[in-house]
Amino acid sequence: MPSILQSVVLGLASTSLAHGHTHATVNADYIVDVHSHVIPPIWKEALISAGYPLQNGTLYVDDFPVPDWTLESHLSTMQARGINFSTVSVTAPGVAFLAHDSHAAHRLARTINLQMHNWTQTHPTKLGALCLLPLPHVNESLAELEFCLDTLDFPGVGLYTNFNGSIYLGDAVLDPVFAALHARRATAFVHPAAPACTAVARGYPMPLTEYPFDTVRAMENLLLTGQRARYPDVKLIFAHGGGAMPYLAPRIAGLASMEFMGGLSLADSLAQLAGYYFETASATSAVQLAAMKSFIGVDRVLTGTDYPYVPGNQIAATLPTIQKNGGFNGSEMTQIHARNALGLFPRVAEVLGFL
Repeated sequence: MPSILQSVVLGLASTSLAHGHTHATVNADYIVDVHSHVIPPIWKEALISAGYPLQNGTLYVDDFPVPDWTLESHLSTMQARGINFSTVSVTAPGVAFLAHDSHAAHRLARTINLQMHNWTQTHPTKLGALCLLPLPHVNESLAELEFCLDTLDFPGVGLYTNFNGSIYLGDAVLDPVFAALHARRATAFVHPAAPACTAVARGYPMPLTEYPFDTVRAMENLLLTGQRARYPDVKLIFAHGGGAMPYLAPRIAGLASMEFMGGLSLADSLAQLAGYYFETASATSAVQLAAMKSFIGVDRVLTGTDYPYVPGNQIAATLPTIQKNGGFNGSEMTQIHARNALGLFPRVAEVLGFL
């Protein structure tokens, strides 16, 4: 008899079309990268002005070097690695370092969104932009969300696991943002950010282990506060194979079912945690892919690279290993490489002629 977790996952896997997957025929080699980043010069300048350190001319964020990036290098890397389309976003911390100044945060987010829009208009069959919200400023974020999704026709939104190290997804202050996303049945890509307690990293770069665990913290908070249950029509993609969630989900759901934790339904909690989408950036090993496949099902696995923070040569070494390491057949790879993403981003599918 299958476990509760297996039963939940089997149930989810059998309803892929109910989650909006396109019926279009997509070539097995067609790749949509849902996790890649732009690094606009104005964003780097703002980070430097805010006090982020420079070492030998290189900017560091969360103790990790910000790589050189140009639009031309992004497009040439896509071509070299066989990536047909990329949804681009700004990585952590977004503009949350301007938590003290709502006007400056909104102004910078608007400038970057317009720049991303220009790039996507120049290369509409190669790039789609995910809206940068000026969170933790909620009113400004609602205005920017409306502008990007309703006026500029962005395919989705970029979020972070936390904002300014303290406000996590699931916090009630974010309810208006989730309500707006829910009303639009929007898709959001969630990138991890550094927690407020940086000492836990023991001096190592935050992306090493704190990013994967902050992904868990966000999903856990969405569950325990009930925000995810209140806004189920928001489709959320979590980075890096869902961090440690495939391993920790039964523990979290089990503890959440205890009376002192709220007595949540074990099956419902597992279903919620397995109801997200995970992407493959830094998650292409056999162990990681097996965990994703068994936990969320193939119809919720997406392809991601994390370019340029993961360099092109590393992408070249890992991207082709997904099928072998995951034991996926050709049809499953078509889902992972493109069909699942096109279902989540119907505006992209329309632009590309798949709808």
